[in-house]
Amino acid sequence: MKITEISPISLNKLFINKYKFTFTFISLLIFSSSVFAQDSKLQVSVPSFAPFNSFTENPNCSGTSIIALQKITENLNIDLEFIEYPYARILHALESADLDLALIFKNSSIKNAADYLGPVSYSKVVIISQPHIKIDIYDDLYALNNIAVIRNAQFEEKFDQDAKLNKANVDNYKQAVNMLKHGRVDAVIGSLVGIEYALHQEKMSKEFLAQSFSLGKKEWGLHLAKESKFFKLKPRLIEAVNQNYQADLIHQLYQQQVKTCLEH
Repeated sequence: MKITEISPISLNKLFINKYKFTFTFISLLIFSSSVFAQDSKLQVSVPSFAPFNSFTENPNCSGTSIIALQKITENLNIDLEFIEYPYARILHALESADLDLALIFKNSSIKNAADYLGPVSYSKVVIISQPHIKIDIYDDLYALNNIAVIRNAQFEEKFDQDAKLNKANVDNYKQAVNMLKHGRVDAVIGSLVGIEYALHQEKMSKEFLAQSFSLGKKEWGLHLAKESKFFKLKPRLIEAVNQNYQADLIHQLYQQQVKTCLEH
């Protein structure tokens, strides 16, 4: 048998090439893991205004909807990436699957693009008005010059579809209540939690809530984009929603966070 002698120089080259290969292979593994980790994040949204995404008094305080969403998904073993979109943009992002999941009021306008998983909770829907305007029945709304409404949000079926009402689109409750404060709108519609906090932000009396007109309750739920790469999680998400459902979960979390974030 012929034995080929390998020179020291060849051995060095062999070692260097092997080292290069090993280093490249490990680098590719690290890069692939990094890409996978980034790609495995569930991109989620909640209404991008206080008190649902945060509390202005304390940036370190999570909003009520963020806590609820974290609670629901805590056993899925997947990282969440919160994306801040204006309310109307959340709906478009679900339609294009730029967003995987959102926790918002049930919205039927995107039913062809996203599956609704809920309810997670309910919130009271109220209409507050200028002090000199009293609303006793629904038909009183027709006499109003305008009602501030969050753009593309749905609150109550009759109200949502009522083209006879004068509605002024806004981006959030603080903007709506500020317009009420300065006489630019006659009334504001929204969730009790959202309006209560906006009154606090604008340093306005809670007496507005005492004379508010109730439109019943609206359900919160998950909206899962049908084209999301995480759509296979749907059965587990349904199970998690059922396990965590509480009729007043959002209000409970709000009261909990108010004590933590506003009083300390």
